[in-house]
Amino acid sequence: MLDDYQIPAISLIAALMLAFAYLHVRFRSLRTLLWLLALLCVELQAILLWIVTNFSASFGGESSHRIIVMKIIAESALMLGSTLFLASLSPISFTIGGVRVLFAVPYLVPLIIYAVLYNAVSQHPAGLLLWVYIALACAAAALAFIWSLQKGAIPIWVATSLVAIAAWVTIPFFLHGNVYWPLLIVESGNMLMAALLVAYTYRRVSPGVILATVGFFAWALPPFFLMRPASMPPLSLLAIVTLARIVILGKVVVAMGLILLVLEDEVQKNLTAQQRERRVRLELEAYARQALMARSLEEFDRDSSQLCAMIVEHSHFAGASVVVRIASGSYTLVGYAGIDGAIAGALDTMVQRLPAACFESGGELLVPGSASLNLDLTPWLTPGDDLETLRLTHIGAVPMLGPDHTAEGALLLTSPRVPIATLRADDLLPLEILAGRLQAARAQALLLGKLIESERFAGVGQLATNVAQQLNNPLTVILGYSALLEESVPQGQDRRGAEAISIEARRMKSILDRLSRFSKLTAERFNSFSVADLISDIEQLLRTDFLRHSIEFRQIVPPNLPHIFGNTHQIRQALLHAIQFAIESVQRVGPNQEKSIRVEAIAPTSENAGVRIMIIHSGPGFAHPEHAFDSPSSTFSGSENVGIGLSLCAAIVREHRGQISAVNYTPTGAAVILDIPIS
Repeated sequence: MLDDYQIPAISLIAALMLAFAYLHVRFRSLRTLLWLLALLCVELQAILLWIVTNFSASFGGESSHRIIVMKIIAESALMLGSTLFLASLSPISFTIGGVRVLFAVPYLVPLIIYAVLYNAVSQHPAGLLLWVYIALACAAAALAFIWSLQKGAIPIWVATSLVAIAAWVTIPFFLHGNVYWPLLIVESGNMLMAALLVAYTYRRVSPGVILATVGFFAWALPPFFLMRPASMPPLSLLAIVTLARIVILGKVVVAMGLILLVLEDEVQKNLTAQQRERRVRLELEAYARQALMARSLEEFDRDSSQLCAMIVEHSHFAGASVVVRIASGSYTLVGYAGIDGAIAGALDTMVQRLPAACFESGGELLVPGSASLNLDLTPWLTPGDDLETLRLTHIGAVPMLGPDHTAEGALLLTSPRVPIATLRADDLLPLEILAGRLQAARAQALLLGKLIESERFAGVGQLATNVAQQLNNPLTVILGYSALLEESVPQGQDRRGAEAISIEARRMKSILDRLSRFSKLTAERFNSFSVADLISDIEQLLRTDFLRHSIEFRQIVPPNLPHIFGNTHQIRQALLHAIQFAIESVQRVGPNQEKSIRVEAIAPTSENAGVRIMIIHSGPGFAHPEHAFDSPSSTFSGSENVGIGLSLCAAIVREHRGQISAVNYTPTGAAVILDIPIS
């Protein structure tokens, strides 16, 4: 009989629940928790129903309070269990006052009230009470319809059609005052929707999906067989008992199918994890084989496009580019692959507007748990920007951080081959390790370049001393005889020639004096002094030159600029050399073009940084900024004193353990940048 058949089913579901509880403790997910709670509700309903069926007489009959309470709990548990199945497979929510609420919660409330009223108040309502039942049913149907309109695993038209059919079928029963069948139809509809959700969510043919889908369909069978037209004979007792046993068996099959689904998901996760681990390992090996060595930053940056091509080949991204910080403090694009020239050009223009701290930590992460950023370019795009036209307003950025955690550049990633939501921090780990290696290699190339320059300037200094010593004696003779010629030769062409010899000889003497001081810097005369006072003194000294050549001169010095430690006289000479070079540069511009020189001092941005002094002019740029301080021939073909002046300026700055660089600006202008330590 039916009651005897329930006992093994209850026992089997209980045993399966123990196995399911172990799986939940082992793997832990919200879906398995909801499934476990749903099975617990189903088990509670089955136990209470078996007690009511077999022991109602012992509790005083069907109308006793105990029996009514057990029926209410059983019906509510079944309704709650079926709704939990829906919530686990369609966890769609809405917001109320900043709180996320699952659609399953408001959908369940009127159904629970309906079940309580049916079992505790009246099973044959009339008048106003019937309208209460109808109102509760309409509320549940409306919430179900709104829920079905949300985008989920099931196509919206399928979900809304099922809800509409279920609501339409219940109307005749309410018209005849039958409130039991609508409750049964809702329970059956929940199970049918759960079966569809399993099929659409997992989209595979596996034992777990088949068992769970078949079990939910079997669970939803009663209304399809019991709702028969009046012209058809009613079902026999054997058919009803068989149908009830199919429903009970369906519950057992659902429990078994859900257990298999959890196991299948874990197996799939393990396979995916193994594939991801293998891909990450191969990507790491590919990057490790890349030799990141160069004698200078220029040579290193020239190889960046090849590095980007390797990233495109092995990573999850179809486009990659490298941006680095240049001496002026702005960023520039040095290499790219997987993107066309238009995007690369627009990126290069845009990154020059990026602030220095845009790649540092604190922004939105590309993937939770990673160090990569999801960089929003919108604040730095100009109206009609090419990137906005190309719909590239967000880009992945893997920062290249220095020892003090300041960003010296970044790997920019575009066109992900897989959805970003599916990526994990492990997938970006090879790129983050590569970015760290890149920054370390660039720092090593910078140090190597400084070492080469230091050795070269040391040799140049020794050569300059020897040359000055060897040329001073014959130059003294030339100066003496040129003076005698000036006194003895009368006015005329010969006198002018003698004066020219004397002027050029004195200029050569000045050059030799500069060369003789090239390697005579000492730390004994180092002291602390104000950069602001030094720049003001130089401005007073050169004011006549600025006025004579119609040059606009500006100085920008912050009030809180710290003092620097060095040789005041030598730093003054370095600034004079750089400003004199700027004066010679702006004299070469056209008659209607701007002639301006700006000296700007910038306070240190970190503990180990120094004061940055920028001498910016509006004249023509350097032909090769990286060689601006090598020799007079590396600059424009102007005064040789100016060319030697830049070399001397570089020697002074490096003797003070500082850095010097030259940059060009677009469309015109250039700058000499001095970074001098404050201690």
